[in-house]
Amino acid sequence: MNMQLKNITQFKEISKDMTVLMVDDEINLTRHFSEIAKRFFKKVDIANSGDEAIECFKKSNYDIIYTDLNMPGMSGIELIRAIKSLSEKQKFIVISASDDSSKLMELLGLSISGFIVKPFSAENFINISMEQLSILLQSRLMENKTNELNKQLVQVRQEKKEQENMLIQQSKLAQTGEMISMIAHQWRQPLSSITMIMSHLKTRVDLGLYDKKENPLKSFTVDFNEMFTKVEITVSHLSKTINDFRNFYRPDNVEKLFNVCDGMKSVLSMLHFDSTNIDIDFRYEACHSCMAYTFESELKQVFMSIINNAIDAIREKKVQGPKIFISIRNTEKDILVSIKDNAGGIPEEIIKDIFLPYFSTKDEKNGTGLGLHMAKTIIEQHVHGRLSVQNSDITGGANFIVSVPQAKKG
Repeated sequence: MNMQLKNITQFKEISKDMTVLMVDDEINLTRHFSEIAKRFFKKVDIANSGDEAIECFKKSNYDIIYTDLNMPGMSGIELIRAIKSLSEKQKFIVISASDDSSKLMELLGLSISGFIVKPFSAENFINISMEQLSILLQSRLMENKTNELNKQLVQVRQEKKEQENMLIQQSKLAQTGEMISMIAHQWRQPLSSITMIMSHLKTRVDLGLYDKKENPLKSFTVDFNEMFTKVEITVSHLSKTINDFRNFYRPDNVEKLFNVCDGMKSVLSMLHFDSTNIDIDFRYEACHSCMAYTFESELKQVFMSIINNAIDAIREKKVQGPKIFISIRNTEKDILVSIKDNAGGIPEEIIKDIFLPYFSTKDEKNGTGLGLHMAKTIIEQHVHGRLSVQNSDITGGANFIVSVPQAKKG
């Protein structure tokens, strides 16, 4: 779009909604200016000194301020500096005598928009003003476009964040489903034990075995107490399973101070509910206290996802003597969590893509490709840490390293 205004009609069209301020100590000049300017601008204010101009500026917004240079008290240059300290983008057109041109370099340093030499004609005023209004309009259009693009960018980022949160919840639900399956499997044996204990006691009563003894009440009491103790221990184990599950998946609405080592122990406790993991040698080494200030459940979700990934790799490759090595240590500023396996590692040609969304080394039935991507998203955007992977020559497998900022002391 060509923004150069070529005639008065265009000038009127663009200036009709604009307001201007004229600053000059010569009353006749300001009257002359006002007569010309009111033909084009929506509002024309007059100030006869720098102090009056500043008071006007504080009360109104002006598209352009026209000012003389030489005025009693505050000069035009001092006025420009004073107003630009309040609004850096304010546009100025200087009106002054021709012998003031020596101050041009100083005015250029103040980024004035134009210069009108006294005495000026209506034509001269219109030509200079048209040029500056053209630039002003173009600048505003660009500013509006920039603001619109920024709004769109904010919206896109918000939508992306909502999608990521949704994927995190989906990932969490998937893990929840797996854990429910583990718990159901884990509960079968204790529930069967309770059933057998009660059935055994009932059978003894039905067969009248206690009636045939010298002290039937005492024998029944001994057997009952013994079996009741077994049931109590079994029920306690079931209750602990549910409590661990509830605590593990309790949502975090706010960041809090917690021990990362305790978080990892909670994850390992949940994994031990799955009897299919009984053959895996989990080797855990950690310092006594690794305090972080972040979202506990989300960090544990990442640990669970990475360890499950290692377990899947071990199962898929049918590793003999499967091992998972977990270490946690403090550095100067961070907590480093290393999770290694001995499943052969990740091929070098794909290791750089391992955190990309929907990238998976598993078949479609067993993997969506979101687990590691969401783990990296959680660590880097929610926990404000880092997640990386490399192959370990020592264990002969993948080594995932989670870095979490230590909680600030005091």
